[in-house]
Amino acid sequence: MYFFYVLSLGSLTTSCASAFTNVEGDNSLSGLYIAALEEVISTDSALNRSMEYISIDDDQTLALSDSDGQHILEFLRRKYKVDVYNLTYEQLLKQGLYEGNESNLRGILLRIEKVELADEKNEATLEVSKYRSNEGSISVKITLQYRDNHWMVVDHNTLKES
Repeated sequence: MYFFYVLSLGSLTTSCASAFTNVEGDNSLSGLYIAALEEVISTDSALNRSMEYISIDDDQTLALSDSDGQHILEFLRRKYKVDVYNLTYEQLLKQGLYEGNESNLRGILLRIEKVELADEKNEATLEVSKYRSNEGSISVKITLQYRDNHWMVVDHNTLKES
C-alpha cells in the first residue's frame, strides 16, 4: 500500500511540474504574453475580486498561432480557475457578461495594446491594460527579458489608472 502511495505522489508531482515547465523555458510569444498578462493581473488585485472570467482582447498583438493562443487560455484557466475568453469589450456586452450597467464587467478584460520585440529577441516591451469598469482599470508598460529559461519582468510602469 505504501508503495502505491509513493508511486501516486511521484506521478502527481511530475505532472504538476510539467504543467509549470510549459511556461518556463518557453521563449515563444505565448510564454512572453503569459508573463506579461500575469504581471498585469497581479497589479491592482482589487479589480480581480469576485471575477467570473478573464477575457483577452488580442486584436492589437503580433499574430499568435492557434496552439499559442490555446496555450495562453488554458494556462490562465488552470491558474485562476475561471472561464477564459478571447472576446472584445463589445462581444462581452453582447454575451451579457456585465452587471448593472454595461460599464461594469463581471470579469476582467485584458488588452495587449502594443508589443515591441528587441532585435536580439531576448527582450520585449508591452503595453497591457486591465479593465473591470470605468472606475476600475489600469494600463501598464512592462519590459521583460528572457533569462534563465523564462521571461521575467525587469521594469513596470503604470501609464494610466482609474
